[in-house]
Amino acid sequence: MMSPSVATDRPRSPGVAASAPPADVGLGWWALVRMAPANTVANLVWLVLANGSMLLLPAVSAAAVDQVIAGQAVGGALAALVGLLALRMLAEAYGGLTRVSAATRVSVALRYRLVRHVFALGVPGARRHVTGDLVTRLTSNTTTAGAAVPALVTAAVAAAASLGGLVALWLIDWRLGVAFLVGALPATLLLRLLMNRATSSYAEYLERLAAIAARLTDALTGRRTIRASGTQRREMARVLAPLPELSRAGQETWAVQRAVSWQVDLLLTGVRLVVLAVAGLGVAAGRLSPGDVLAAAMYLTSALAFLSQVDTLIKLSDGRANTSRVAAVLAERPQEPVADAAPRQYRALAAGPGALSFRGVRVRLGDQLVLDGIDLDVPGGAAVALVGRSGAGKTTLALLAGRLLTPDSGTVLIDGVPTADLHPDALRREVSYAFDRPVLLGGTVREALTYGRPETSDEEVWRAARAAQTVGFIRRLPQALDTALADAPLSGGELQRLGLARAVAHGGRLLVLDDATSSLDTVTEAEVTRALTEVLAGCTRLIVAHRAGTAARADLVAWLDAGRIRAVAPHHALWEREAAYRSVFAADPPEEGDR
Repeated sequence: MMSPSVATDRPRSPGVAASAPPADVGLGWWALVRMAPANTVANLVWLVLANGSMLLLPAVSAAAVDQVIAGQAVGGALAALVGLLALRMLAEAYGGLTRVSAATRVSVALRYRLVRHVFALGVPGARRHVTGDLVTRLTSNTTTAGAAVPALVTAAVAAAASLGGLVALWLIDWRLGVAFLVGALPATLLLRLLMNRATSSYAEYLERLAAIAARLTDALTGRRTIRASGTQRREMARVLAPLPELSRAGQETWAVQRAVSWQVDLLLTGVRLVVLAVAGLGVAAGRLSPGDVLAAAMYLTSALAFLSQVDTLIKLSDGRANTSRVAAVLAERPQEPVADAAPRQYRALAAGPGALSFRGVRVRLGDQLVLDGIDLDVPGGAAVALVGRSGAGKTTLALLAGRLLTPDSGTVLIDGVPTADLHPDALRREVSYAFDRPVLLGGTVREALTYGRPETSDEEVWRAARAAQTVGFIRRLPQALDTALADAPLSGGELQRLGLARAVAHGGRLLVLDDATSSLDTVTEAEVTRALTEVLAGCTRLIVAHRAGTAARADLVAWLDAGRIRAVAPHHALWEREAAYRSVFAADPPEEGDR
């Protein structure tokens, strides 16, 4: 039995797209914060309360110490101290809750935006990014980027607390403030330098990790072929080839973080010693009281709060690296705007036979010119087969019909109306696709067959099932149409026929069959073709054909050669007079990269 494939179209780039985003990707810190404003503000409030109570504790503690030394009652100071400690505990608890909620909301918002944009990029976007790479960006990269928002809030509040601690030290004795600045400024410069290095090394680590994920996804998709070919060891080596570079980048990242930790800790220890030494000299000189020394020691902790946030700053560094990978995809420009993105005037598609026309169509994929000046008319209600060698441009031409791909130049028209002038929803209603390796989406067989058109009636579903010759094995399923897809193991031929049934049930005036009967035996294909001819009488069909029998059953054949139309005629006419046409069917079967 064969399981559903993970892709619906053949063309795909084998590489992982670069993740360095342009300058205007629109995913700066402020953009991330705006994805969860309420949660971020709540997190900020609780952190301010926690750090504010921390700033008040030294003054209250110093007063209590001085009162004890002076032999005065300390009841009020102790009550204030207990109250501040309780407030700090409460604020830290709720700060933790709001931190998690803010990170979660940002991650969800990023994932929604990324998924929506990937679908907007369409087929060209699928060619630029392999599945494993996109999954990595959608999962781990968005999670880490989301966690950077509360880390940013924590760092900002820590910076404010550090400033407050410095002011307090200065108010106790200006000499304490000067001593702090002398040691803190070099530590700040060192920390900034090391964090930039950490960001760079971690970005490379993410690239290597994504490369392994992409290769692993491809290997899992073709695991049966790998098993049958006995190439497990070779595939393991291919998947793990980036591992040494991943290890190197990871070790470099940890080395930088280790350097950040011990060097900053060493500097902070020096700052503490200098400030406390100055405070001790102040007591000896009579400038400071014992309570002042206690307050200075506690305020020193607050003043060093920002420089002590090494883990938080590393999270910010990681967040920036992960956000850049998400932003790189979001920065890619779709060929056309999302249906509801910007209001524009669309033309209505009046009733018609479904005539399809290509006028001067050119398509370039990367550096390769796939279609070069295509002019083709598909009469309404006719079946036209696209024939050509692998790479001739058949699949690309089929994708243009329903605007799954946009031409670089030229026009595609349905019943005289350019597809670019039609609302995407209207175009989807009129053009249905059946692919050579369909993916069944939905929970049950019924949902899979009505995907995109849930209002389809049972009568229409069974009509489509009869046309695709699927009635027999659907009725044999435990609950027929209501059988869960997970409980319906399907062969390659059964899967392909369900894809055909879905396309027929979708309806519309144009049906595009992208080698949609390649997994069927000759007899079954002939039965399906006859049924489709009867059921779809009057519906225009554009058929990517690799079998001579499929081309023979079409009304016309459009013979493509190196991205151009070489001839348009009935199959028997081309077969009789063109040896080169006959050789197309004698060539090797189409490969996965067939365009």
